[in-house]
Amino acid sequence: MKSIGLFVLIAITITNARKVTFAEEHQCSDSRATCINIRNCASIINILRDSPRPLSAQVLQMLRDTQCGFQGNDPMVCCVNQQQTLIQVQTQPTTSTTTTVKPTEAQETDGVIPPPDVTNHPNLRLLDHQICGPITTPRVLGGNKTGVFEYPWMALIAYDTGRSTPEFRCGGTIISNRYILTAAHCVTQLPPDIRSLAGVRVGDHDINKERDCDYDENGLEIQCAERYQDFAVESFYFHPDYTRTKLQNDIAIIKLNDSIDFRPLSVKPICLPFGSAATINQKKMIVTGWGATESGPRSQDLLQAKLPLMTNEQCKNAYKRSTQIWYKQLCAGGLRNVDSCFGDSGGPLQALGKYNGNTIRTIQHGVVSYGVRECGTGGIPGVYTRVAYYMDWILDTMTDSD
Repeated sequence: MKSIGLFVLIAITITNARKVTFAEEHQCSDSRATCINIRNCASIINILRDSPRPLSAQVLQMLRDTQCGFQGNDPMVCCVNQQQTLIQVQTQPTTSTTTTVKPTEAQETDGVIPPPDVTNHPNLRLLDHQICGPITTPRVLGGNKTGVFEYPWMALIAYDTGRSTPEFRCGGTIISNRYILTAAHCVTQLPPDIRSLAGVRVGDHDINKERDCDYDENGLEIQCAERYQDFAVESFYFHPDYTRTKLQNDIAIIKLNDSIDFRPLSVKPICLPFGSAATINQKKMIVTGWGATESGPRSQDLLQAKLPLMTNEQCKNAYKRSTQIWYKQLCAGGLRNVDSCFGDSGGPLQALGKYNGNTIRTIQHGVVSYGVRECGTGGIPGVYTRVAYYMDWILDTMTDSD
């Protein structure tokens, strides 16, 4: 990800420094090579990823020699035997295939680079790998209701609207004892009636109740959760490239003023997608939330919806008249009358998967970003920020609790 950005800057510099004639553009001196988008050239990406910074004079010269034009804003390079190469989303060092890989509903292989490899990032120690994403047994069967211990990483974001009590208008997820993951549009460029970000609540289920319990068919209590935990906001950070106009890079983290108590069963962090956990093999994922957006609340109970994933090509076609979908987004839903509004803004798109070895945990792959106004519209899915592509930014932004 950083490598592509670096190469773009290098390529622009080269283009400004050396005039490329029409005859030269999109042509390669090596008969084995083809002038293609850099995103489809595994060999160049591997070099950029593995080379130490700053880049050596030899690497810089190689980059100058391979440049053969631009495709939109992306540089094109002379790539040997890579015309049909598509790079799959992998968690180990980048691998490529020599034949076109057909995308499935579960995995988009859109010729893009893999997510950043953060397996050796020093701030991974800030995540609790032992307790994140526990698998719980649902107590509420049928419909879209959830049990009080089913999604213990859910967070409610409160706002000062000038009323006597703050309003919950966005959701998020607990990712560590001091940080909440949410959408950028939940913390910046807020509606006029919101004065400020007021706080965060974790461990809640029914907003109207002080005591949350699961009940049997006779209305008797089966199990009850401890009281929710409220926190003030110490600081928040949204992705520097987020804009409402493009609706991309819609991701943010909130730092709480104190540490979350993970002892209650109703309060645990969710696992984040890195290493083997970054690969998506599922065809369906679950979105959870109170249905709230920054414009107002919708539900008092935490709800869930199981949604099919849609390929990015299908998603691009669905949104072609309104916005641009790119590889750092996921799309899910799109079935008529299957309501995907239950995921509030900033909430998670999640699925079970292998985490940190071979343990099965709940992993958050997406952050609820946007969708059409009429939920459950056939053929038009909800759009989610793809978390794996922002793991470097998330870990770079996190700091020690104290």
